[in-house]
Amino acid sequence: MCLHAYEPDKKFRRPVALALTENGMLAVGNRDSGSVSLINLPKREVIFEKDVGLGVSDLRTIPGGPYLVATDEESNELILLETKGRAGQLIVHRRVSTPHSPVGVEVAKSGAFMTVTSLWSRRVSLFRFDPARRTLRRERVADLPFPPRLQWMDGAGKRLVVCDAFADKVAILSLPDLRLLGARRLPGHNVGGISRGPKEEQLLFSHQILNPFAPTLKPRVFWGTVMKNGLTGVAFSELFGTARNSHGSFSRRSFYPVGANGMGAGEPGEILFTKTGVVILAIRGTGEVAISHSLSEPWTRISVGKRLVSGVLSWNEKQAYFADQFGESVQVVDVETRSLVDSISLGPTPKLGLLQRGEALFHDSNLSLDGWYSCNSCHTGGHTSGQLNDNLDDYTIGTPKRIPSLLGTAETGPWTWNGLQGSLTTQVRQTLATTMRNGDRKVGLATHLDEESLVAYLFTFPLPPPLSEAREEPHDPKILRGKLLFNKLGCNECHRAPLFTSPDEYDVGLEDESGQRKFNPPTLHGVSQRDHFFHDGSAGSIMEVLDTAGHPDGGGLTSRQISALAAYLRTL
Repeated sequence: MCLHAYEPDKKFRRPVALALTENGMLAVGNRDSGSVSLINLPKREVIFEKDVGLGVSDLRTIPGGPYLVATDEESNELILLETKGRAGQLIVHRRVSTPHSPVGVEVAKSGAFMTVTSLWSRRVSLFRFDPARRTLRRERVADLPFPPRLQWMDGAGKRLVVCDAFADKVAILSLPDLRLLGARRLPGHNVGGISRGPKEEQLLFSHQILNPFAPTLKPRVFWGTVMKNGLTGVAFSELFGTARNSHGSFSRRSFYPVGANGMGAGEPGEILFTKTGVVILAIRGTGEVAISHSLSEPWTRISVGKRLVSGVLSWNEKQAYFADQFGESVQVVDVETRSLVDSISLGPTPKLGLLQRGEALFHDSNLSLDGWYSCNSCHTGGHTSGQLNDNLDDYTIGTPKRIPSLLGTAETGPWTWNGLQGSLTTQVRQTLATTMRNGDRKVGLATHLDEESLVAYLFTFPLPPPLSEAREEPHDPKILRGKLLFNKLGCNECHRAPLFTSPDEYDVGLEDESGQRKFNPPTLHGVSQRDHFFHDGSAGSIMEVLDTAGHPDGGGLTSRQISALAAYLRTL
């Protein structure tokens, strides 16, 4: 019998998740190909790949056996997989439905259950695993006040911490009942990693902090005043203690910065700790890894790849493996020598097109001056971080504006809050110049091809599903009443169907710091997936917009009318 070496197909994989299997292999979850690759670690080569879904978003090992679970964001499924033998085989045993857009899975150390975060349905689910029958059963679902992604579960399987996929919110839940204990706020956004600290006294979050009062001028960007990157540590007593505040910001916290003037560290991500306390941090935006003996000591930074989005330590903790999303590979870092020792290709890829180039550029912090931030830093996931930014788009300083979502942006021009840009290409060019300060870089200046690639990528951003659709809510009679009221009140004059916006500017009683009173209305498509409203983010919900702020005509609506309008807006 003749045994042939595995030969991978030519395709874009876009690895996004890693998991060490019980039989010593490294499993890689691939977003674009919907496949899982198996790597023989001693040989450092791919030995098997299987298409398991439409778009793998996360992957975890179930302790104590040969099983893995993967989330498929495109098909809304949780998939049970089994690895067979060291030769590398992968079997799909079960597919169970999840709430809309599952993006993360965390498995209890006991292996008895796992939790799944679902982005646009704003939910977290608990699934039971029966190894004897090889089954997964959805036991319960909890609604969250924000769209989730990353999560962390304690070793006892009693507490769950879930982070906002875009902004600064954190939810604490009890397990296995998924009871919401509190919703808190971090001092930053775009959370890229969660990990228990080395002394097991605090939980660490890697994230960015945008300063709304610092305009994107060259000196402010250079000194890290506009955007900070680092890790926030929150004491467990603050998270779970009986005296904790169930709302608001964390009062007992520490901040550990990453990056310095001349060498920013845009988009910190995965956090790994060895048993000896060595901390290893992936910096997604610059493709680097930062290593330190402790959080209080200086970082050693090494260039590793293009975008490192997931990482795991080897069983002996001598190597760290990172999924390089745009490098189509797994990068191997030696922890002791603090060096890149190997790059494991996942297979051949086609030639890059405008879309692939644009996606990589959108997530590349090296487009900005000194690498402090990327386009994704503010428009996280193509959506919005919900923060305020003084980026000179309106040719003023000292007038920070809420960062709008880019989902569906290609159809909803003009751009900027005062509608100054009628061309998306011109808007991208201006953003590179005045927000990213790309022209102030000594190397890495954006080209016309880069601009075209970014625009091509922006054209692919779909609108998010309405919350009512994502949650499959039953029809509410109030929706029709709300639609009729929307037109009767003249809301459709500014928010015209079918795009629910218009190319003009209107004075609706709002004013910025420079006296500007006319603003271009944002589209109402996907409005139920936003958490901040108006140019200054002063309203925190649709109900606040209609009731507290009295938009659009200064109030006067009854509670019944407000409820009907809100129900209708949830369907757009």
